[in-house]
Amino acid sequence: MKKLLVATVVVAVFAVPAAATIVAPTELREVITSATVIVRGRVTDVRAVAGAGREIDTVATIAVRSVGVLKGAPVDFVSVRVPGGTIGRSKFVMVGAPVITVGEDAVWFLKRGSLDALWPVGLSMGVYRVKPDLRTGLPVVDPPNVPGQTVQPGRLVRGDPTRKSMAVAEFESLVRLLVAAAR
Repeated sequence: MKKLLVATVVVAVFAVPAAATIVAPTELREVITSATVIVRGRVTDVRAVAGAGREIDTVATIAVRSVGVLKGAPVDFVSVRVPGGTIGRSKFVMVGAPVITVGEDAVWFLKRGSLDALWPVGLSMGVYRVKPDLRTGLPVVDPPNVPGQTVQPGRLVRGDPTRKSMAVAEFESLVRLLVAAAR
């Protein structure tokens, strides 16, 4: 009887279909084209709000740097909404959505979405976090996907050792150049 119970549990566990999420990297030009606003700024406030149905969203306030508007009208602050968050004992998680924390600095590629709010383009693909370079301490971002410029044409490989972090000033210049080319 015990062997039958164990066999039944094993069959039940392996009978459940496996699911996976695959995130295909989007070329930076596509992210820029989709964005209505591109800014560099620091998160000053984060709060969870009830979303549609039983979902929970996070709304973050971003203080835009003085020369931090790369696309769109000049602003001092912008609010960003992302799916996911915690209210009381309820937690909602969406795969691929960035987790935003107070104090983080990033370049934000945003577009108008539901509730007339600004959402990151492609969720995490629309957030390029600024971090200090481990060797120099200067601010850098992970390299964007721009075939022929930041990556070799062809297949993009996760963890490719030839892809190096990019200085924020260089990244912002590249974004400005691609925004101008898209016009």
